[in-house]
Amino acid sequence: MSTFARLLQQSSMPRKPPVAPIRAFELIKPGFLTTLQDLGRPGFQRFGVSPAGAMDNLALRVANRLVGNADGCAALEITVQGPDLTVLHDCLVAMTGGNLSPSLESEPVPLWRSVRLNKGQVLSFGERISGARSYLSIAGGFAIPEVLGSRSTDLQAQFGGLEGRRLLRGDILFQNGPGRPSKRLRGVVPDILNCYSDPFYLGVLEGPQAHLVSSASMQQFLASEYVVTPASNRVGYRLQGPPISAVQSEIISDAVPLGAIQLLPNGQPVLLMADRQTVGGYPKIATLISADIPKAAQLAIGDRAQFRTVTLDEAQDLLSAQERIIENSVVDVD
Repeated sequence: MSTFARLLQQSSMPRKPPVAPIRAFELIKPGFLTTLQDLGRPGFQRFGVSPAGAMDNLALRVANRLVGNADGCAALEITVQGPDLTVLHDCLVAMTGGNLSPSLESEPVPLWRSVRLNKGQVLSFGERISGARSYLSIAGGFAIPEVLGSRSTDLQAQFGGLEGRRLLRGDILFQNGPGRPSKRLRGVVPDILNCYSDPFYLGVLEGPQAHLVSSASMQQFLASEYVVTPASNRVGYRLQGPPISAVQSEIISDAVPLGAIQLLPNGQPVLLMADRQTVGGYPKIATLISADIPKAAQLAIGDRAQFRTVTLDEAQDLLSAQERIIENSVVDVD
């Protein structure tokens, strides 16, 4: 048995939770793409395992803080069209990220604050107002076994989350802990929403194969708008715009970081996201800065994006500023 196969087998063995999990939700309608995600599965790319995890890690982290969880607890990632959920036990939840019109018994539910749900109520999602992905956290976190140190769903490899797949009608979701909602409700400071300002302008650093593109072609890339095509998913966004020519269309495969912008042989860029492959053989002409990953995560099919160059110092300053905002983002509201 290979080292990786042994690790996967060991990590998949069921472990008795310290507190019996509680039935929290039943899916009446699954939505377009609803999965369980945490902050990902780092450390296994040498085995060809994608880190996966939440597309928008900022929204996930804040959602967890709003209900008193650790940043890395698993939450629901809800894409474009949300599910309908029957509440099976009183609980405390929070929703962040894109606005997919959540409602409780037909009454709107506020985003970016904690909310108490009561047994028997139905939580629904409606029209997409903004963004593409919403995150639903629950106090105590969702009770899902870890696979290779993470509860994230890897849709490509089909493990993690709930049986390695999207959620389906009739699925039951369990909550860790005793299930007693906190008496404290929390919200966020307005500064956290500034992290999503100018949503279609994304900062990039020069990529490791930028030298394969002429200066004129790179300027064309930075001056052009690109549309997110229907061929996009959690692996990456296939973009459509003015084609960019490169000296060579393929390279010896090397590591692929989050936010890498590869140039396909047809001259169109692809922005690689959470479920990206671990190595790739197309030139990486740029890499999205970490501070703009949350904005990119909220792009939907048909949205337009334009890229701007950022220095390494600027990228580090932007990320540091974003982290300071996150650290001070959650406040009591009652």
